[in-house]
Amino acid sequence: MTITPSVTHPLDGGVNQALSALAAGMHVALIATFDLKTSKVSDTLEEVLSCSELQAFDYIPVCDRDNIVGVWHRPGSGEKQTDGLLGEVMQPLHESMLIPANASLLSFVEYADKMPYRLVTNGQQIIGIVTLSDLQKFAVRPVLFSLITAVELLLAEWVRQKYPDEKEWLATLSEGRSKLIEQRWLEWSPGNMAMDKLSVSEFCDKRELALALGAFSNKSAARKKLKYVEWLRHAVMHSGDYALTPENAELVACTVRFARELIQNLQDSLEIQKC
Repeated sequence: MTITPSVTHPLDGGVNQALSALAAGMHVALIATFDLKTSKVSDTLEEVLSCSELQAFDYIPVCDRDNIVGVWHRPGSGEKQTDGLLGEVMQPLHESMLIPANASLLSFVEYADKMPYRLVTNGQQIIGIVTLSDLQKFAVRPVLFSLITAVELLLAEWVRQKYPDEKEWLATLSEGRSKLIEQRWLEWSPGNMAMDKLSVSEFCDKRELALALGAFSNKSAARKKLKYVEWLRHAVMHSGDYALTPENAELVACTVRFARELIQNLQDSLEIQKC
């Protein structure tokens, strides 16, 4: 029995609307640490560095009496560790260091490389902390994958709109990739598992097609961004540890900005209502 394909398009309803709803529904509180471990302004660096209870933390809130007045960043390996009191070497509290518990999780992730920690607030009270290392947590993954999926769907839609003749864009790919897509189409289409041959292509195929066929004015910059998006796609999809090091976590934040730029560029050149 042949099933009539649904008339609903994957991009119907809007990419921006869906991403905005996701951002609004996924809050910083989902990845924050609320059992704050603090030190005092009168503590010495030696005392803090030797405190076993603080060994697991890179960013330590510093208190004066019962009020948090700053944050101390533990030196990395190879960095010079100065002497003195914590109150002398901490970063004094500033409003830029604060983020509400109900703020968009994506808003933190997107700029986590520029501000690698935030003190989480509820009203006027500081109740927790969120840091660069928290990008590895589960709640971040569906947000990242949704963003990456939007890029891939828009790449496919760009090719569909600009090159509706499948033979034309298939000829752009290598013989091996074209044959693989044809083979998958033969396997998937009888069970109504694919809308068209582009549906059975991989991210790398859509990437190369969009680059080769003129989707981006700056091809080299777009290729770089798409490569990073693809790296993050594979890591998230296969439950990989994409943010184990500060360097990789910073790259995740940068890649989120790349994905947003690619989404905007593709939407600008497409004719999708309320995309």
